[in-house]
Amino acid sequence: MESSDFTSTIRILANRWAAAGLLLPAFPLLASGQPLGVDEIAEATGVDVDRVTQVLENARCERDEDGRLIDLFGMTLSPTLHRLTIDGRVLFSCCALWAHVIPKLVDRTVTVESVDPSSRELVQLSLSPDGVESASPAGTAATMAIASQKAVDADVCGAFCCHVRHFVSLESAERFTAGSRARHVVDLVTLDNMANQLHQEIRRTARVG
Repeated sequence: MESSDFTSTIRILANRWAAAGLLLPAFPLLASGQPLGVDEIAEATGVDVDRVTQVLENARCERDEDGRLIDLFGMTLSPTLHRLTIDGRVLFSCCALWAHVIPKLVDRTVTVESVDPSSRELVQLSLSPDGVESASPAGTAATMAIASQKAVDADVCGAFCCHVRHFVSLESAERFTAGSRARHVVDLVTLDNMANQLHQEIRRTARVG
């Protein structure tokens, strides 16, 4: 499938994460690998504390026991199957697509290690803000999901994130998608093109806001 086949889903995700555009300067801050206070986010973004709090709560962004932010729209300090290294610091991503968006949000080259859910083998990627720099193994593939706005708004992880993964081979990805209407195999270039689209949509909402 081509990037255009997923345009509606990208718009749905952009709607779900539209408020991320208000907090763009917070992504490089969280990339430091440390939890963030709401006041820190407010100072960095120029958005008042009450509005920041509302945005984080509406997006269901996770906090630690002290109320500090540890998750920003799926870029998180909590372990997932997508491990990111940014300037030597370890973070995680909610899904493979968001792992391709994060280098663009933090303007850094990111090393990604993802677990193939079919083979349980490790996929290793180097992603710059401009795209995929390297991938190992050479046959690395990915999946993308098609989802409705209603499903994404109700449970973005269940409707989308858990279906969007990296794989060591096309065959492994095809095993994962077999029998599913939501999951579709894509190559890394297509996945990164969709990451560009989502990143642009989020930045557009920031300009509009």
